[in-house]
Amino acid sequence: MNDLDVQIDAAHRQAQEIENQARQVEARIVAAGGTPLTRQYGRPVDTAAIKQNLTLVSVLNRRDPALASFLGVQTGDYIRQAEERATREMQAQSLAMKTEQARAQNQAAAAQRYQQQLAGINPNTGRRW
Repeated sequence: MNDLDVQIDAAHRQAQEIENQARQVEARIVAAGGTPLTRQYGRPVDTAAIKQNLTLVSVLNRRDPALASFLGVQTGDYIRQAEERATREMQAQSLAMKTEQARAQNQAAAAQRYQQQLAGINPNTGRRW
């Protein structure tokens, strides 16, 4: 074979490898809910163009932080959102505990009022009728 044929085959093989990797990246972008940018066959995904597309950067950071990190557009928002989510869960648990305590107090007060009523005690004055 000719030396030129070997170089052509090597260049073609390299372009196919780049294309396969770019298609995998594009498939993850689509799976995350984004729209991949147009590119020429055999070219890698253009990270500079992705950095300029704020919508795609936002989608990747929200839904696929690993891919965003791979592409170099990671903002770290997913860590802040996870912390906020954990804080909201803790607040919800605290509110549930306070609600349960208030419910128990209300039930105890209602039971006491019922017992006083059965005993013939005026709830306003605390004396017998």
